[in-house]
Amino acid sequence: MIKISDGKLGKRELLSVVLFTIGIKFSDTTPDLLFNYGKNAAWMIPLVSGLIVGIPLLILLGLLKKHQNQGLIELIHSLMGKYAASVIGFALFLSIFSGTIANSRNYIDIVNSMYYPRTPIFYLLIILMATCFFVANRGFETIGRTAWLIIPYIQIMIILLIIFVWQDSDWMHLYPLAGPGLGRIVIESASHSSIFGEIILLAAFYPYSKSYKVFKFSTLIGLGFTCIQTAFFVSIYVFVFDYPAIQHMVYPFHQLTRTANIGQNITNVEALFFGFWMIGTVIHFSILLYLSTLLFAKTICMNEFEPLLLPFAGLVFMIGMLPVNVIMTTSFREMLLKFSSILILSLPFVLWVVDRWKERFRHAGA
Repeated sequence: MIKISDGKLGKRELLSVVLFTIGIKFSDTTPDLLFNYGKNAAWMIPLVSGLIVGIPLLILLGLLKKHQNQGLIELIHSLMGKYAASVIGFALFLSIFSGTIANSRNYIDIVNSMYYPRTPIFYLLIILMATCFFVANRGFETIGRTAWLIIPYIQIMIILLIIFVWQDSDWMHLYPLAGPGLGRIVIESASHSSIFGEIILLAAFYPYSKSYKVFKFSTLIGLGFTCIQTAFFVSIYVFVFDYPAIQHMVYPFHQLTRTANIGQNITNVEALFFGFWMIGTVIHFSILLYLSTLLFAKTICMNEFEPLLLPFAGLVFMIGMLPVNVIMTTSFREMLLKFSSILILSLPFVLWVVDRWKERFRHAGA
Protein backbone atom coordinates (compact mmCIF):
# COMPACT_ATOMS: atom_id res chain seq x y z
CA MET A 1 0.00 0.00 0.00
CA ILE A 2 1.31 3.44 -0.93
CA LYS A 3 1.41 5.76 2.06
CA ILE A 4 0.19 9.32 1.57
CA SER A 5 2.96 11.74 2.46
CA ASP A 6 2.25 14.21 5.26
CA GLY A 7 4.90 16.61 3.96
CA LYS A 8 7.16 16.08 6.99
CA LEU A 9 10.73 14.84 7.00
CA GLY A 10 12.29 11.98 8.92
CA LYS A 11 15.77 11.71 10.42
CA ARG A 12 17.57 10.88 7.19
CA GLU A 13 16.09 13.69 5.12
CA LEU A 14 16.33 16.33 7.83
CA LEU A 15 19.90 15.35 8.68
CA SER A 16 20.79 15.66 4.99
CA VAL A 17 19.26 19.15 4.95
CA VAL A 18 21.40 20.12 7.94
CA LEU A 19 24.56 18.76 6.30
CA PHE A 20 23.92 20.58 3.04
CA THR A 21 23.11 23.81 4.91
CA ILE A 22 26.18 24.04 7.15
CA GLY A 23 28.30 21.08 6.07
CA ILE A 24 29.90 22.40 2.88
CA LYS A 25 31.60 25.41 4.50
CA PHE A 26 35.00 23.76 4.15
CA SER A 27 34.74 24.03 0.37
CA ASP A 28 34.07 27.76 0.04
CA THR A 29 35.89 30.85 1.32
CA THR A 30 35.32 29.99 5.00
CA PRO A 31 38.79 28.36 5.41
CA ASP A 32 40.36 31.59 4.12
CA LEU A 33 38.80 33.46 7.05
CA LEU A 34 39.81 30.76 9.51
CA PHE A 35 43.45 30.84 8.40
CA ASN A 36 43.57 34.61 8.81
CA TYR A 37 42.80 34.28 12.52
CA GLY A 38 43.82 30.77 13.51
CA LYS A 39 46.99 30.46 11.42
CA ASN A 40 48.07 26.80 11.33
CA ALA A 41 45.69 26.07 14.24
CA ALA A 42 42.65 27.19 12.19
CA TRP A 43 41.32 23.64 12.40
CA MET A 44 40.50 24.27 16.09
CA ILE A 45 38.09 27.12 15.32
CA PRO A 46 35.28 24.93 13.86
CA LEU A 47 35.47 22.63 16.90
CA VAL A 48 35.31 25.47 19.43
CA SER A 49 32.66 27.30 17.39
CA GLY A 50 30.59 24.12 17.31
CA LEU A 51 30.73 23.85 21.11
CA ILE A 52 29.73 27.50 21.46
CA VAL A 53 26.82 27.15 19.03
CA GLY A 54 25.76 23.92 20.73
CA ILE A 55 24.84 25.73 23.97
CA PRO A 56 22.14 28.05 22.52
CA LEU A 57 21.01 25.19 20.27
CA LEU A 58 20.31 23.00 23.31
CA ILE A 59 18.41 25.86 24.95
CA LEU A 60 16.35 26.37 21.81
CA LEU A 61 15.61 22.64 21.56
CA GLY A 62 14.29 22.75 25.12
CA LEU A 63 11.97 25.61 24.21
CA LEU A 64 10.75 23.82 21.07
CA LYS A 65 9.96 20.74 23.14
CA LYS A 66 8.02 22.81 25.64
CA HIS A 67 6.10 24.78 23.00
CA GLN A 68 5.15 21.95 20.65
CA ASN A 69 4.27 22.51 16.98
CA GLN A 70 5.86 25.97 16.91
CA GLY A 71 8.70 26.89 14.62
CA LEU A 72 11.28 29.54 15.44
CA ILE A 73 9.25 32.55 14.30
CA GLU A 74 6.04 31.25 15.90
CA LEU A 75 7.96 30.73 19.13
CA ILE A 76 9.27 34.29 19.02
CA HIS A 77 5.73 35.59 18.39
CA SER A 78 4.26 33.68 21.33
CA LEU A 79 6.99 34.76 23.76
CA MET A 80 7.93 38.27 22.61
CA GLY A 81 4.69 39.64 21.23
CA LYS A 82 3.79 40.89 17.78
CA TYR A 83 5.95 44.01 17.50
CA ALA A 84 9.13 42.66 19.08
CA ALA A 85 8.77 39.47 17.06
CA SER A 86 8.49 41.50 13.85
CA VAL A 87 11.74 43.34 14.59
CA ILE A 88 13.61 40.16 15.57
CA GLY A 89 12.19 38.16 12.68
CA PHE A 90 13.11 40.82 10.16
CA ALA A 91 16.64 41.00 11.60
CA LEU A 92 16.99 37.22 11.25
CA PHE A 93 15.70 37.42 7.70
CA LEU A 94 18.19 40.16 6.79
CA SER A 95 20.99 38.11 8.34
CA ILE A 96 20.29 34.91 6.40
CA PHE A 97 19.29 36.70 3.19
CA SER A 98 22.39 38.91 3.18
CA GLY A 99 24.50 35.82 3.83
CA THR A 100 22.83 34.05 0.91
CA ILE A 101 23.63 36.95 -1.41
CA ALA A 102 27.27 37.24 -0.30
CA ASN A 103 27.90 33.49 -0.31
CA SER A 104 26.25 32.88 -3.68
CA ARG A 105 28.46 35.55 -5.23
CA ASN A 106 31.50 34.00 -3.51
CA TYR A 107 30.65 30.59 -4.95
CA ILE A 108 30.25 32.07 -8.41
CA ASP A 109 33.60 33.83 -8.06
CA ILE A 110 35.12 30.42 -7.29
CA VAL A 111 33.56 28.91 -10.41
CA ASN A 112 34.63 31.87 -12.52
CA SER A 113 38.22 31.93 -11.24
CA MET A 114 38.93 28.21 -11.14
CA TYR A 115 36.84 26.65 -13.90
CA TYR A 116 35.13 29.10 -16.29
CA PRO A 117 37.27 32.26 -16.47
CA ARG A 118 35.87 33.25 -19.87
CA THR A 119 32.22 33.01 -18.83
CA PRO A 120 30.77 36.29 -17.51
CA ILE A 121 29.68 36.25 -13.86
CA PHE A 122 26.26 37.47 -15.01
CA TYR A 123 25.49 34.17 -16.76
CA LEU A 124 26.98 31.98 -14.03
CA LEU A 125 24.97 33.67 -11.28
CA ILE A 126 21.70 33.68 -13.17
CA ILE A 127 22.07 29.97 -13.97
CA LEU A 128 22.76 29.20 -10.31
CA MET A 129 19.78 31.15 -9.00
CA ALA A 130 17.43 29.83 -11.69
CA THR A 131 18.39 26.26 -10.78
CA CYS A 132 18.02 26.98 -7.07
CA PHE A 133 14.58 28.49 -7.64
CA PHE A 134 13.52 25.41 -9.61
CA VAL A 135 14.60 23.10 -6.75
CA ALA A 136 13.19 25.30 -3.96
CA ASN A 137 9.88 25.69 -5.77
CA ARG A 138 9.34 21.91 -5.52
CA GLY A 139 8.79 22.32 -1.76
CA PHE A 140 10.70 21.51 1.40
CA GLU A 141 9.82 17.82 1.31
CA THR A 142 11.31 17.48 -2.17
CA ILE A 143 14.42 19.37 -1.07
CA GLY A 144 14.84 16.99 1.87
CA ARG A 145 14.40 13.85 -0.19
CA THR A 146 16.76 15.14 -2.89
CA ALA A 147 19.35 15.97 -0.24
CA TRP A 148 19.08 12.43 1.17
CA LEU A 149 19.56 10.91 -2.29
CA ILE A 150 22.65 13.01 -3.01
CA ILE A 151 24.44 13.12 0.36
CA PRO A 152 25.88 9.55 0.24
CA TYR A 153 27.57 10.27 -3.10
CA ILE A 154 28.94 13.58 -1.81
CA GLN A 155 30.44 11.86 1.22
CA ILE A 156 31.93 9.11 -0.96
CA MET A 157 33.62 11.74 -3.13
CA ILE A 158 34.96 13.47 -0.02
CA ILE A 159 36.47 10.21 1.22
CA LEU A 160 38.00 9.52 -2.19
CA LEU A 161 39.51 13.01 -2.28
CA ILE A 162 41.17 12.44 1.10
CA ILE A 163 42.56 9.12 -0.11
CA PHE A 164 43.92 10.63 -3.33
CA VAL A 165 45.79 13.47 -1.56
CA TRP A 166 46.93 11.54 1.50
CA GLN A 167 50.29 10.61 -0.03
CA ASP A 168 51.10 14.32 -0.41
CA SER A 169 50.30 15.19 3.20
CA ASP A 170 52.60 15.62 6.18
CA TRP A 171 51.00 15.85 9.63
CA MET A 172 54.11 17.55 11.02
CA HIS A 173 52.98 20.72 9.21
CA LEU A 174 50.33 21.12 11.91
CA TYR A 175 52.86 22.10 14.58
CA PRO A 176 52.76 24.19 16.71
CA LEU A 177 49.28 22.90 17.53
CA ALA A 178 48.07 26.01 19.36
CA GLY A 179 49.07 28.36 16.54
CA PRO A 180 48.66 31.98 17.74
CA GLY A 181 47.56 30.74 21.19
CA LEU A 182 44.49 29.10 22.72
CA GLY A 183 43.15 32.44 23.95
CA ARG A 184 43.13 33.87 20.44
CA ILE A 185 41.53 30.69 19.10
CA VAL A 186 38.66 30.88 21.61
CA ILE A 187 38.05 34.60 20.96
CA GLU A 188 37.97 34.17 17.18
CA SER A 189 35.82 31.05 17.49
CA ALA A 190 33.25 33.00 19.49
CA SER A 191 33.23 36.04 17.17
CA HIS A 192 32.91 33.83 14.06
CA SER A 193 30.68 31.11 15.50
CA SER A 194 27.86 32.13 13.15
CA ILE A 195 29.63 30.14 10.42
CA PHE A 196 27.36 27.43 11.85
CA GLY A 197 24.62 29.88 12.85
CA GLU A 198 22.16 28.53 10.30
CA ILE A 199 21.63 25.57 12.65
CA ILE A 200 19.67 27.94 14.91
CA LEU A 201 17.62 29.36 12.04
CA LEU A 202 16.79 25.85 10.84
CA ALA A 203 14.41 25.74 13.84
CA ALA A 204 12.01 27.52 11.49
CA PHE A 205 11.64 24.09 9.84
CA TYR A 206 10.69 22.39 13.12
CA PRO A 207 6.99 22.02 12.10
CA TYR A 208 8.24 20.16 8.99
CA SER A 209 9.87 17.40 11.05
CA LYS A 210 8.03 14.24 12.01
CA SER A 211 8.70 14.69 15.73
CA TYR A 212 10.79 16.53 18.29
CA LYS A 213 13.16 13.55 18.55
CA VAL A 214 13.72 13.62 14.79
CA PHE A 215 14.56 17.32 14.84
CA LYS A 216 16.81 17.03 17.90
CA PHE A 217 18.71 14.07 16.46
CA SER A 218 19.18 15.70 13.06
CA THR A 219 20.39 19.06 14.36
CA LEU A 220 22.76 17.75 17.04
CA ILE A 221 24.27 15.00 14.89
CA GLY A 222 24.44 17.32 11.90
CA LEU A 223 26.21 20.05 13.87
CA GLY A 224 28.68 17.61 15.44
CA PHE A 225 29.48 15.90 12.15
CA THR A 226 29.89 19.22 10.34
CA CYS A 227 32.28 20.65 12.94
CA ILE A 228 34.46 17.55 12.86
CA GLN A 229 34.47 17.33 9.06
CA THR A 230 35.25 21.03 8.65
CA ALA A 231 38.07 20.85 11.21
CA PHE A 232 39.46 17.76 9.50
CA PHE A 233 39.48 19.37 6.07
CA VAL A 234 41.08 22.56 7.35
CA SER A 235 43.82 20.41 8.88
CA ILE A 236 44.16 18.52 5.57
CA TYR A 237 44.83 21.83 3.83
CA VAL A 238 47.70 22.44 6.24
CA PHE A 239 48.92 18.84 5.86
CA VAL A 240 49.16 19.18 2.10
CA PHE A 241 50.05 22.83 1.47
CA ASP A 242 51.78 23.75 4.76
CA TYR A 243 51.61 27.06 6.59
CA PRO A 244 52.07 29.95 5.81
CA ALA A 245 51.70 28.99 2.12
CA ILE A 246 48.06 28.04 2.67
CA GLN A 247 47.27 31.52 4.00
CA HIS A 248 48.12 33.00 0.61
CA MET A 249 46.22 30.37 -1.37
CA VAL A 250 42.68 31.15 -2.52
CA TYR A 251 40.02 28.43 -2.56
CA PRO A 252 42.06 25.66 -0.88
CA PHE A 253 39.41 22.98 -1.47
CA HIS A 254 39.59 23.40 -5.23
CA GLN A 255 43.36 23.59 -5.13
CA LEU A 256 43.21 20.31 -3.23
CA THR A 257 41.12 18.66 -5.95
CA ARG A 258 43.79 19.66 -8.47
CA THR A 259 46.38 18.00 -6.27
CA ALA A 260 44.47 14.71 -6.22
CA ASN A 261 46.41 11.98 -7.97
CA ILE A 262 44.82 8.75 -9.21
CA GLY A 263 47.44 7.74 -11.73
CA GLN A 264 49.42 8.94 -14.70
CA ASN A 265 46.75 7.88 -17.18
CA ILE A 266 43.88 9.73 -15.49
CA THR A 267 43.93 13.53 -15.77
CA ASN A 268 41.59 16.40 -14.92
CA VAL A 269 40.33 14.64 -11.80
CA GLU A 270 39.15 17.99 -10.41
CA ALA A 271 36.32 18.01 -12.97
CA LEU A 272 34.73 15.01 -11.24
CA PHE A 273 34.87 16.68 -7.82
CA PHE A 274 33.65 19.96 -9.32
CA GLY A 275 30.52 18.28 -10.66
CA PHE A 276 29.51 16.93 -7.27
CA TRP A 277 30.48 20.20 -5.60
CA MET A 278 28.12 22.08 -7.92
CA ILE A 279 25.27 19.69 -7.10
CA GLY A 280 25.89 20.30 -3.41
CA THR A 281 26.04 24.05 -4.06
CA VAL A 282 22.64 24.05 -5.76
CA ILE A 283 21.01 22.14 -2.89
CA HIS A 284 22.76 24.40 -0.35
CA PHE A 285 21.41 27.63 -1.85
CA SER A 286 18.01 26.09 -2.55
CA ILE A 287 17.67 25.47 1.19
CA LEU A 288 18.88 28.98 2.05
CA LEU A 289 16.50 30.54 -0.49
CA TYR A 290 13.59 28.55 0.93
CA LEU A 291 14.60 29.40 4.51
CA SER A 292 14.94 33.12 3.75
CA THR A 293 11.51 33.21 2.13
CA LEU A 294 9.96 31.27 5.00
CA LEU A 295 11.43 33.60 7.64
CA PHE A 296 10.18 36.68 5.80
CA ALA A 297 6.69 35.25 5.28
CA LYS A 298 6.34 34.07 8.89
CA THR A 299 7.55 37.43 10.17
CA ILE A 300 4.78 39.29 8.33
CA CYS A 301 2.27 36.48 9.14
CA MET A 302 1.92 35.39 5.52
CA ASN A 303 0.71 31.81 5.02
CA GLU A 304 1.43 31.24 1.32
CA PHE A 305 5.07 32.14 0.81
CA GLU A 306 6.05 29.99 -2.20
CA PRO A 307 5.14 32.78 -4.68
CA LEU A 308 7.90 34.87 -3.06
CA LEU A 309 10.61 32.40 -4.06
CA LEU A 310 10.97 33.81 -7.59
CA PRO A 311 11.29 37.50 -6.62
CA PHE A 312 13.69 36.59 -3.81
CA ALA A 313 15.83 34.56 -6.20
CA GLY A 314 15.81 37.57 -8.52
CA LEU A 315 16.90 39.85 -5.67
CA VAL A 316 19.79 37.53 -4.81
CA PHE A 317 20.89 37.69 -8.43
CA MET A 318 20.58 41.46 -8.84
CA ILE A 319 22.26 42.39 -5.53
CA GLY A 320 24.85 39.66 -6.06
CA MET A 321 25.94 41.41 -9.25
CA LEU A 322 26.76 44.65 -7.43
CA PRO A 323 30.17 43.77 -5.87
CA VAL A 324 33.06 44.59 -8.17
CA ASN A 325 35.33 41.79 -6.94
CA VAL A 326 35.66 38.99 -4.42
CA ILE A 327 37.43 41.24 -1.91
CA MET A 328 34.24 43.26 -1.39
CA THR A 329 32.08 40.19 -0.81
CA THR A 330 34.63 38.59 1.51
CA SER A 331 34.96 41.70 3.68
CA PHE A 332 31.18 42.10 3.80
CA ARG A 333 30.78 38.46 4.74
CA GLU A 334 33.29 38.78 7.56
CA MET A 335 31.42 41.80 8.93
CA LEU A 336 28.14 39.91 8.64
CA LEU A 337 29.55 36.90 10.50
CA LYS A 338 30.43 39.01 13.53
CA PHE A 339 27.02 40.72 13.59
CA SER A 340 25.15 37.45 13.06
CA SER A 341 27.10 35.74 15.83
CA ILE A 342 25.73 38.25 18.34
CA LEU A 343 22.18 38.18 16.98
CA ILE A 344 21.66 34.49 16.34
CA LEU A 345 23.52 33.04 19.32
CA SER A 346 21.98 35.41 21.87
CA LEU A 347 18.41 34.82 20.66
CA PRO A 348 17.83 31.44 22.41
CA PHE A 349 19.08 32.92 25.71
CA VAL A 350 16.68 35.86 25.38
CA LEU A 351 13.77 33.56 24.56
CA TRP A 352 14.64 31.32 27.52
CA VAL A 353 14.71 34.31 29.92
CA VAL A 354 11.36 35.61 28.63
CA ASP A 355 9.83 32.14 28.87
CA ARG A 356 11.02 31.74 32.47
CA TRP A 357 9.76 35.21 33.36
CA LYS A 358 6.32 34.52 31.89
CA GLU A 359 6.13 31.19 33.65
CA ARG A 360 6.91 32.77 37.02
CA PHE A 361 4.39 35.53 36.30
CA ARG A 362 1.69 32.94 35.60
CA HIS A 363 2.50 31.05 38.80
CA ALA A 364 2.44 34.29 40.81
CA GLY A 365 -0.93 35.20 39.30
CA ALA A 366 -2.34 31.78 40.13
